[in-house]
Amino acid sequence: MTESAPKNEKKTRKLLKILKHLVLHNGWFKLMALLISVLLWAGLISQDESLTRDKTFNDVSVNITGTDTMKRNGFIVTNDLSEALEDVTAVAAVPQQQFERAESSVYNVRLDLSRIAETGDQEIRLQATNSATYGRVVSLNPASVNVQVEEYVVRYRIPVSVTINGEVPEGWYMATPSVDPPLVAVSGPRSLVNSISRARVFVNPGEIDWSEGSSVFSAGLTLFNRSGEQVVNPLLEVSYDGVMLDSVVLETTILPTRSYDVASMIGTINAVAEGFEVKAVHVSPESLTVAARSEVLNQMKELALSEHFVNLDGLKETTNFQIRVSKPSEDAILSNDIITVTVDVVPEGSQDPTEETGEPEEPGEPEEAAPEETAEHIG
Repeated sequence: MTESAPKNEKKTRKLLKILKHLVLHNGWFKLMALLISVLLWAGLISQDESLTRDKTFNDVSVNITGTDTMKRNGFIVTNDLSEALEDVTAVAAVPQQQFERAESSVYNVRLDLSRIAETGDQEIRLQATNSATYGRVVSLNPASVNVQVEEYVVRYRIPVSVTINGEVPEGWYMATPSVDPPLVAVSGPRSLVNSISRARVFVNPGEIDWSEGSSVFSAGLTLFNRSGEQVVNPLLEVSYDGVMLDSVVLETTILPTRSYDVASMIGTINAVAEGFEVKAVHVSPESLTVAARSEVLNQMKELALSEHFVNLDGLKETTNFQIRVSKPSEDAILSNDIITVTVDVVPEGSQDPTEETGEPEEPGEPEEAAPEETAEHIG
């Protein structure tokens, strides 16, 4: 044995003694070593994609897809899916590294309606897309949804009518508005579509700008069935030439008006036959309204009548006379274009029927002859 051997043995025993002292007496060193070990372990675990944790997502937003394809195939879902899909829960196996960042939207939870191929009640399973980064969905609750399916149909050439809701302000005239488009298509479940007979537009005079000239505005559409009842259902769609509509365009002409006292413009000439007398003269209508441009009305002092006098020469009985009214301009509108003058002729000295009964005689409606040609009337 060399002389250096005892020295090496002595150094080894001294080193072991130092290590023993560190282990038995330096707790802080041991704690630090343990902490470093845990951190190293956690770092290694988080980098391992094969290690996942289940994460639960509540109130998951579910996308409804395949609606257009379903309709092209001739089907439509009639029950309210929003209620069935308002409380969906998803559980996903998420890699440790992405656990905090994972959100339900990355899994695209959806209800695909494109594969519906028949009518009636059906169960459609919810679907989800796996993510290379955020893992996969392992469960959905509910896993499926009940849908009620009906035939999807389209009816074309549904007429659109206009209804004025309210009174036109005094001093104004509004022509019946034209509608664009005048015909629409209605689509939806067969049971609803087959009941529709008309689309109607309601015009509120209070919402119109009452100024002279052409007026263009829009108004919403309301659907009615054959019984005249309003039909409101979100499954019904109104369209024209493939474009969905919620309103139509209306165009009308607004003109100022002026009223004229007709009775003051008409007189009588000559006398009735001998032995007869005129009891009364009735003019109908007593006043007439003209709608025209302001410059026309400003120049119009009185109505243009075909006659201003009725000839009583030789009358022996009650007689009706008709007087035509001419338009002051081509685009003017008359409330009436015929004035009827009724002359009550009775024998002289004949007793008034009211004298026998002591009661006033009920006035009769004067007989009006139909005008020779149709005129556009106000109101």
